[in-house]
Amino acid sequence: MGFSIFIPDITKKNSSKDIIINILIKNYPLSLKKIYNKAKKDYNYSSSYQSIFKATSELLLKKVIIRKGNDYEINISWIKQLQDFTRIAETNYYAEKISEEKNKIKENIMVLNFERVFDAEKYLYYFVKNELKKMKNKKVIYETNNDWKVLFYQRAEYNYYKKLMKLGHKFFLFSSGKNKIEEKAQKFYKKIGIEIKKKNKTSSDTIIFSDYFIQIFIPEEVKNKINLFLKEENEIELLKTLDRESSVKLIIHKDKELVREIIKGRLKINS
Repeated sequence: MGFSIFIPDITKKNSSKDIIINILIKNYPLSLKKIYNKAKKDYNYSSSYQSIFKATSELLLKKVIIRKGNDYEINISWIKQLQDFTRIAETNYYAEKISEEKNKIKENIMVLNFERVFDAEKYLYYFVKNELKKMKNKKVIYETNNDWKVLFYQRAEYNYYKKLMKLGHKFFLFSSGKNKIEEKAQKFYKKIGIEIKKKNKTSSDTIIFSDYFIQIFIPEEVKNKINLFLKEENEIELLKTLDRESSVKLIIHKDKELVREIIKGRLKINS
């Protein structure tokens, strides 16, 4: 069943509906008169009070906003619908992207470039999950210079690992993180059943499982900032750094024998 949902254009300043939504996201509940006054003051709104009344009535019908007495506010159910829509859209986008790019692998090596650390991480999240869902009882090694994902994706991380563990996959985290945030992250992973091992910092992060040896190369300047803001517990600057334009490169090697030897060496056991 498809979505029938009103999606605002937050970059469009002249739409009465978008202005009303933007106002009520920041200030609520508000009466119609207060919405109109804020529209004129904050958005240089030049249309009539009647236009605001009409747009508000339409948003009520679409259940984007709700009315409480004489005041209006955003409908939480509509926000949840938007979240579902974006999550499904994102999942489908990355699944399609993965499918297209896997068909382009030449000589068992694929090189991908991303503009942001967040973009690379999202791609890897879907790529690894997509592959592991087809398999059972695999050893999966994550080697990371910094543990920051739990800070922003705690629920997603919990569900991700728990679902894959039900397929018999066993996870190992080799981490060089030593600050309070990263130590807390490592405790979280340990509690959900991931084996934690310490390592020294390396030139790239890696993910190793099945036939795949994946290297994540983040610019040194960005890595230094990530490390600094984790150490300072500065979550806002860390968020900005992860979402800032940079140049992140993924190299995905598909080589079963190589992976078998790497896992054997890392875990000191037969894979």
